[in-house]
Amino acid sequence: MKITLMRTGGFIPVIKKATKEVNWSDKEMEELIDSIRADSDAGKMRDSTQYQLIFNGRTFSIDFEKIPLKYKEVFEQLKNNLQIAKPG
Repeated sequence: MKITLMRTGGFIPVIKKATKEVNWSDKEMEELIDSIRADSDAGKMRDSTQYQLIFNGRTFSIDFEKIPLKYKEVFEQLKNNLQIAKPG
C-alpha cells in the first residue's frame, strides 16, 4: 500500500509531502494509526508544524513523537524526503 506523509504549518506555512510504498497489513496500519494519532489540542499553537498520514483516501493527524520503533525508519525516510506540494 502507498502512504503519504504531509507536513503543514510552520513559520512560513508551506505544504510538503512524501510518498512511499510499504508492505504493512491493514491490521498493522490500523494499530499504527491508533498509536500515533495526535491529540485534539495539537497544532493549535501559532506557527506549529503538523503532520498527517494519508492512505486509502483517508487523512489522519499524527504525533511524530508517538511513532513506534518498528515504523520509525519509514517515517524518518518520508520526513527526509518531504517536497513542496504543488497546489491543486
